[in-house]
Amino acid sequence: MSKFIRLDDECIEQIRKEFNEALMKAKLSDGRIYYTKTFANTNRKATVYYTHEAWAKQQALIKEFSEEVAWHGVAYRGDDSGADEYFITDIMVYPQQVTSATVTTDQQKYEMWLMGLEDDVFSNTRMQGHSHVNMGVTPSGVDNALYDRILDQLEDDMFYIFLIYNKRGDKTYKIYDMAKNVLFETADVTVKVLEADDEIEGVEITGVTDEEKEAMLAFLGAERLKDTMKEFVDDAKTMVTHKPFAVSTYQKPAAPATVGQTTAQAKPATTQALPPKQPPAPAPANGSGISPAKSKDKKKKKGKRKEKERMKSAPFGGYCGSLYDDDDDGYYYGTSPYSPFGYT
Repeated sequence: MSKFIRLDDECIEQIRKEFNEALMKAKLSDGRIYYTKTFANTNRKATVYYTHEAWAKQQALIKEFSEEVAWHGVAYRGDDSGADEYFITDIMVYPQQVTSATVTTDQQKYEMWLMGLEDDVFSNTRMQGHSHVNMGVTPSGVDNALYDRILDQLEDDMFYIFLIYNKRGDKTYKIYDMAKNVLFETADVTVKVLEADDEIEGVEITGVTDEEKEAMLAFLGAERLKDTMKEFVDDAKTMVTHKPFAVSTYQKPAAPATVGQTTAQAKPATTQALPPKQPPAPAPANGSGISPAKSKDKKKKKGKRKEKERMKSAPFGGYCGSLYDDDDDGYYYGTSPYSPFGYT
């Protein structure tokens, strides 16, 4: 169903009245006010007419491009002001970068392209379309953002047509007509293609029946259209730059530098090798089977046990005895917070 674009004075007054009533009755459970107003849709319908060549150009773009592609259309309102009719007479491809799922305008080239259009064409460039290749035709967030930006730029007497097609023939239409204050969407729009001209410029056929002339003109027109479409698609491809996807790769970070070592000197973790295994230590020469280092550790433990026995009788569990144990050849650090070195 078609919708209003702007609110008239009557709608605004109605909203104010309803909102004031909602404020008077409001009980805020979370400190917020919620108000929603839905407007009745209209039953107006629109018809979009394509010239035979404009339709052929649009279909050629959808068919021949394996990635997304966008285009502009030259569009006019119909002469009957009481009928919601729009005529698209030509299709133009502008400078752009494309992928399989996106179209990005080359802004500098796009502005130069616009400046090169004839005045009448520039003033009536009132359609923007693009393909979604093999995907659905629901507008993306980027599409809707574009619609909003262009809508903000439309003056009160303007209109604009947005459309999306895919290779299956699915379509989405949005027609914003500011002069009529109405938005037509896909279900409101009928698409029609005008018949080709009966006459071909530069061709005159005589001495045949009307049926034969009609058949010959149809054949010649189809051949000429085929050549025209090939030339059009070739020109369109010069406007389109294929933008490759940026492929991100993961690289394991290097090991952090140690104290006194710069980051450049730190080797990556993937290249660090395990230290070589050391050969087993030789048996002690004294024949006791206990190395001198282990013997020394054993003496330390013995000294610590004797020291703990003496600490049991000390007040507050404090340290008693000398820092250097008589039976030990190393310092003893204690097990009490009141000892000289605290807990060990």
